Amino acid sequence: MFKRIVAFSFSAMLAFCSAVSAADKKDGIDEAFDLIPGEFSADVTLVNDYTFRGVSQTGGNPALQGTFGYSLGLQETFSAPVPVNIYGSVWGSNVNFGPADPSYLELDWTIGINTELAGVSADFFAIWYTYPDTSGTGNDYVEYAGGLGYDFGLASVGTTFTYSPDYTVNAGEFYYFNASLSVPLPLKFTLDAAVGTGWFERDEGVEFTDWSIGISREIRGFGVSAAYIDNDMDDDTDCGGINNCDARGIVSISKSF
Repeated sequence: MFKRIVAFSFSAMLAFCSAVSAADKKDGIDEAFDLIPGEFSADVTLVNDYTFRGVSQTGGNPALQGTFGYSLGLQETFSAPVPVNIYGSVWGSNVNFGPADPSYLELDWTIGINTELAGVSADFFAIWYTYPDTSGTGNDYVEYAGGLGYDFGLASVGTTFTYSPDYTVNAGEFYYFNASLSVPLPLKFTLDAAVGTGWFERDEGVEFTDWSIGISREIRGFGVSAAYIDNDMDDDTDCGGINNCDARGIVSISKSF
């Protein structure tokens, strides 16, 4: 039943976006929206398992995810002296944390600012992770992050440092550092690799490391990716014995609008 719901939802979203696009052209709405500065974007993703920092958020089950965002380039719009972009987005996914947590929906709200100088990209943002169906239980939390990136041509690298003053379920201060590598491959494939480590201030020594490696490619307008994800956490002590910490293969297909 779940697979049928996901398939129907995915098809319905594609049909809706196509219908809106056609209606815009027919009614001339495009011209009216062109007067609004900035750009709107949206995407939808179907993935066999939603993982976050090496841990499954859906109990090994598929997830249907979507993003709606807005960005405004200050240089293009207000003739700012440097290429600065401000943006905001909301991202959603179904979740399943096991019998101890009834949450089934995650909505992440992001606001940030980025720029690029001398080939170095810089990004500073805040994310508010919310679980509307279990609001008030301590699941919601905020993270503040900053990142740097550089494209060498043969490969691009990036780093991000994240801080939360009070992590989910009132776990206290939390820190996370991530490094990523992206390498173009023949036949328009891309090799993506990342490693991250996180630790808590309240309990010294409570830390973890996660890593991933995969390939991705655009095929007929769809983004397709496959990755292997693992971590050094223990299912019994760190994940409540529900196997969410196991290594797993992740396959996804996405469409941007």
